[in-house]
Amino acid sequence: MTNKIGQANKITIWFIVGLIVIVTAAVIIAGAYSSSTSSKTANANFVATTVPPITASDWVQGNPNAKVSLIEYGDFVCPACGEYFPVVQQLVQNYSSTVRFVFRNFPLYAVHPDAGISAQAAQAAGLEGGQSKYWAMYDLLYSKQAEWSTTDPTQVVGKYLDGYAQSIGLNIDRFNNDINATSVMEKIQNDVTGGTAAQIDHTPTFFVNLKQIPNPTSLTDFESTVNAAIASSTATSTQ
Repeated sequence: MTNKIGQANKITIWFIVGLIVIVTAAVIIAGAYSSSTSSKTANANFVATTVPPITASDWVQGNPNAKVSLIEYGDFVCPACGEYFPVVQQLVQNYSSTVRFVFRNFPLYAVHPDAGISAQAAQAAGLEGGQSKYWAMYDLLYSKQAEWSTTDPTQVVGKYLDGYAQSIGLNIDRFNNDINATSVMEKIQNDVTGGTAAQIDHTPTFFVNLKQIPNPTSLTDFESTVNAAIASSTATSTQ
């Protein structure tokens, strides 16, 4: 009798395990299908909006006179922007003579409490030290994103941003004054206004020659898009 009960229990256990496996497999397949479907839908619904032209107020890396431009609208706290950071840096290195790289602010204030103050820190660095200091702060904010980005906004300057400013040779007193300067706030707002007009709904969002592109899935994908723009600009200039 005991053996029969034991066998029955084993059968029940194996039945449950088998059911769990089947349900798990179904969930995985459904999830994969859903992801694939949503991705195809997103691509099908993609609209290539445009943004304002590059001006002297923009922060530029690479060749400032290049015919091809790559503009990123980003948020220094955004994890996806942080993941794209090394990819963009590699592009800057690979195309420094043929592409203008521009970063514009699109802080997601409602989602990331430190988004605003970090954008102000980069602007303040540029206000004091020009392009080189802006990009130095940009590099630090992204490369050290995990270190500072969850700190209370009222404490992040003293705990981290002042140290970053000092490490790139900025005057700390001036940095602390500039971080709330009217010109700093106006530049960020102008970037946001342009991005909002372009219907940006995520960060990062990229534009090649002022025209929005779907976010590339790899460095190779990014390079293909940039190479096509370079080839197009070369063909146009020789006609």
